[in-house]
Amino acid sequence: MPPSINIIARTNGVGLDRDVDLIHHALSAAGFNVTVSHCRSISPLRRFFPSKPQFDANIFLERVFPRWFGSAKKNFLIPNQERFPERHLGHLKKIDQVLCKSRHAEDIFTKRGSDCSFIGFTSSDMLDPKVEPDYQSFLHLAGRSTLKGTETILTLWKKHPEWPQLTLIQCKENAPEQVPDNVRLISEYIPHEDIITHLNSHGVHLCTSLSEGWGHYIVEAMSCRAVVVTTDGPPMNEIVAPDRGILVPAQREEARHLGINYYVDPDKLETMISELLLKTTEQKQSFGNNARAWFESNDATLQSRLPATISSLLNA
Repeated sequence: MPPSINIIARTNGVGLDRDVDLIHHALSAAGFNVTVSHCRSISPLRRFFPSKPQFDANIFLERVFPRWFGSAKKNFLIPNQERFPERHLGHLKKIDQVLCKSRHAEDIFTKRGSDCSFIGFTSSDMLDPKVEPDYQSFLHLAGRSTLKGTETILTLWKKHPEWPQLTLIQCKENAPEQVPDNVRLISEYIPHEDIITHLNSHGVHLCTSLSEGWGHYIVEAMSCRAVVVTTDGPPMNEIVAPDRGILVPAQREEARHLGINYYVDPDKLETMISELLLKTTEQKQSFGNNARAWFESNDATLQSRLPATISSLLNA
């Protein structure tokens, strides 16, 4: 019988749903029997009256849900440190192993006394090889998040009317009422196919995140051969390196749950965008090709490392 794995998570329509799909695919392809459970699909009383284990292992995503502890022989957690509250630290006592997407997370949870394994992570491949990136075209995909440094970017584009048009994709609830003349705001629903077109046709993606658990929109941009401009703070700077993107120093930082918010330095961002505009197409293509090569290598590593790590832990 193949090992049985139960993935337990909330549904948020964005990053967590991607996590579920990616983990499900990697483990299923490796021969595991994988179930996906919503975190609240059993009674909270199960925490106090556990049933006989049904699975070899539970994998909790982002947070721990104690009602599920008794449903598996072992309990693992893949956390997002910036969304893991300190009040939940006590739950880690029942976690057999914390599986870390980044070295940043590994350091945080090791210091909290958890047994940790670094697994890395991956994102969906959004490449459309039929579409050539326009490296004079800028995209900022804020979506539903308020942690992407959007205000700083808009301030700079207003200051520089001579800069190329920036496409801003942001949900209507968070979108500004007005944007500079050189900003195209898209706040209506966009079909997935159109999102892929935007990702591939825009050659420069501004991903000035304050914090990330992994950074799907950064990695998806890299899969499309984009030049990614992101914040020089972990885990963003574990994904983007100087040979495959642009790292902008942070001006300040503050705690966010177990993680850290890094606020990009507006002056440094302005300078780096100005310098990027002066680079040749060939130089930008080099960033993009290196980003794509990293994406392919990283994805292959995750597809083998995650199943191998789970198998080793189950057999320990």
